[in-house]
Amino acid sequence: MKTLFLHFTLVFVFSINITNAQKGNSINYLDHLPKSLNLDKTILRSYQMTTDYYNYDLKSKFDGKQRLTGTITFGLQGDSAQWKDVYLAESKVLDAVFTQGEKQEFLQNFKFQSNEKVITTEFFKDLPEANTLIKNLFWDMLGFDVFAYSYWDSLKLNEEFQAKEINSEVTIADIGTFENRDIRITWLGITEMNNEICAILKYSAMNNPLNIELENMSLSGRSHYWGEVYVSLSDKQIEFASLMEDVLTDVKIKGQSNNILGYTVRTIKLERIK
Repeated sequence: MKTLFLHFTLVFVFSINITNAQKGNSINYLDHLPKSLNLDKTILRSYQMTTDYYNYDLKSKFDGKQRLTGTITFGLQGDSAQWKDVYLAESKVLDAVFTQGEKQEFLQNFKFQSNEKVITTEFFKDLPEANTLIKNLFWDMLGFDVFAYSYWDSLKLNEEFQAKEINSEVTIADIGTFENRDIRITWLGITEMNNEICAILKYSAMNNPLNIELENMSLSGRSHYWGEVYVSLSDKQIEFASLMEDVLTDVKIKGQSNNILGYTVRTIKLERIK
């Protein structure tokens, strides 16, 4: 009986200690994100990005898919980033396993500054081979940074924040425009990823107009996109990010009388390499 009493006493005391420790370590996280936490951009950090494109007509008939994979490293000298081992794979079979694809040699060890300049025409003068899929690599990575950091001090747990200041029409390189109409960011809670305690930030933007003008083709349409970013609460590094996008398109090919109507489902998975 004395042993049983001691057992319950230890369990009770241990439970109190756990509760107090949890209060000391996490209660502030449930009140607000740590405002004094700074991102050290000199830390080397690498990510594997996988982007899938699935194309359909308006009756959901499959019309091909692409997968773009690559590794990006940040924290290099001069606050620069670098792409390497970028591969593009394509298939006309819905259930086919993607092959590794063709290596995009022009991107191997390509260094750049990851900032708003990546959406300009001047930036891609050094990458004349880059098509829209390749350009999206740069734009998507910049987007994850915007969702992770732009409103860090304004977010409250489970309260949707309307990021009105970054709603705007953006000229994307020399190919057209994309308008973010209603970006919303929500701090959903905390979790563990890569042995790091992370804040889960959900973002979404619906009914975004898209217009592209190329030499032999024009495209108009709309995009819905949403996803999550996991940000470490110890060093503010992104540990994981995802995106899901649905793009409805009306394509006019020069010399063809009928427009091509369809949609693309796009997904991104950004994984920290440690």
